[in-house]
Amino acid sequence: MNFGEQLKEIRSSKGLTQIELSEKSGIALRTVQRMERNEGKPSLYSLNAIGEVLGVNLALLYAPDFETEKLNIMESTDQQLWLIAKRRAKFKRSLSAYVLVISFLWIVWYLRMPELSRYERFPWPIWPMAGWGLGLGIQYVNAYVFDVDSLEQREYDKLKAKK
Repeated sequence: MNFGEQLKEIRSSKGLTQIELSEKSGIALRTVQRMERNEGKPSLYSLNAIGEVLGVNLALLYAPDFETEKLNIMESTDQQLWLIAKRRAKFKRSLSAYVLVISFLWIVWYLRMPELSRYERFPWPIWPMAGWGLGLGIQYVNAYVFDVDSLEQREYDKLKAKK
């Protein structure tokens, strides 16, 4: 009996339709249907969400051998690395735009202010520089200091330790 047939049997024994399973697990109906037909490779997230509703560990049912289970774990790690890479790339693009725009504003200020009053008044480019810089600082912390799912991972580890 393959994984899809086992999943269908477990779902039926719990008295759930595919639609009910989809709604309770938060997984798309199409994904549930594909899993029952053994089409494609379900994500670890989908297996865990549906397994929670059914009260079984579908990851073990889907990946009975150690190598396949290891590949699933590596795939979820790759997704986390991809999210980190996307955040860092977004920060670098924002930093480039910040440097260009703020430099332009300072040049405009320097050229538009008469030389005598240039140092008597507070320079206006300070305000966009400070506001945008604060946002950029938050984006830096989000991209380089905090892990993507560190809070979720810690909570998961706590719950797993209790079982």
